[in-house]
Amino acid sequence: MKNIITILILLFSFQIMSAQLPKTNIYLFDLKQYTDSIFVFKSPKFLTFFNANGYNNQPQFFGNNKLFITSQQAGTDQTDIIAFDLTTKMRRQVTQTVDSEYSPNPTPDGNSFTCIREEADGKKTQRLWKFPINQSNNGERVYENTTGVGYHSWINNQETALFIVGQPHHLAIRNVKDDKEVFISDKIGRCFSNLPNGNFAFVHKISDSNWELKEVNLLNYRKSAIIQTIPKSEDFVVLKDGTFLMAKGSKLYKYKANQDQDWLEIANFSNFGMNNISRIAISPNNGKIALVAN
Repeated sequence: MKNIITILILLFSFQIMSAQLPKTNIYLFDLKQYTDSIFVFKSPKFLTFFNANGYNNQPQFFGNNKLFITSQQAGTDQTDIIAFDLTTKMRRQVTQTVDSEYSPNPTPDGNSFTCIREEADGKKTQRLWKFPINQSNNGERVYENTTGVGYHSWINNQETALFIVGQPHHLAIRNVKDDKEVFISDKIGRCFSNLPNGNFAFVHKISDSNWELKEVNLLNYRKSAIIQTIPKSEDFVVLKDGTFLMAKGSKLYKYKANQDQDWLEIANFSNFGMNNISRIAISPNNGKIALVAN
């Protein structure tokens, strides 16, 4: 009996630990680009000091002066959306539900935001939900019958790119008006983005050693390779001029098609104690950048 109780305690502890996400923090910098290869990062801010031992991740700019993130307090298994007003230096908790919310993104009209909600239905079903910015109601499902949504991004007013969890994971574009879905690719990374030329970019994990940035023509859904990613890096952002930024370790790199032969190092954040930089967010005017690191 004593052994059975010990095993049950260990199992219970494992369940709690597995629900606790890794410790990550978010750092904010003002960004100034002087030439195609000279970037200056100024005015560093440690945004998540209030939860320094917890999970702070998935930053997303809402305009140039607001940043939404996913946050989980240390020792809990609940994630919520936190908003920062970078002008007033105020923060507020946007969601506070029995569910867990992840990956906030602004809708194209700017009046709402969407996020992945892990519903408290006993199955932890993941759906895409939409909420008003002014918190005037409790939100609604975007796609009632689409589950297993891991990440998402708005392409335009009618279409969303969806990372669908599966074996393997796949990328699909779904229309909110007619509920039609177009399969784009399997074996994908968690990051994707609109491009200044009107196309769409994502990471294709062809094999363990071959990850490519790819571009999708949204008129005919044809795919073309841009460049191999930095080894084992899958998070990127795109600047207004089409320059890609990716990170590895404490360093940040850039690549611009038809100009660069390979990724070029533009910054090293080791002096800030930042290691394993993963997700990146860039403000619409490219004046601010948020980095996730541990």
